[in-house]
Amino acid sequence: MIIAIAANKNNLKALVDPHFGKCNWFCLYDTETHQNSFIENPASQNQENAGCDAAELLLVENISMAVAGRFGSKVVDVFRKNNIQMVIPEIQQTLSEIINHIK
Repeated sequence: MIIAIAANKNNLKALVDPHFGKCNWFCLYDTETHQNSFIENPASQNQENAGCDAAELLLVENISMAVAGRFGSKVVDVFRKNNIQMVIPEIQQTLSEIINHIK
């Protein structure tokens, strides 16, 4: 399973970004191989539809779950249609903490 985590920087010490569509990076974590990689979010600079554009980017990556501080209503619709689980952490956490919790 591939999990996309919204991030403000491209390292595991970065915090989970509070805004899904406007985050600068996504950390892609593969639960089978325990490998992670980062992809830049080109939609972060969009004035409109940043969330939907980011969601479409991640659908191409075949994610099963997305983690962010908040998801807009359009993103929720896109992810529900595609059976993508959405997780909103209760407290601010680093990517490393999220990944360790998933393991």
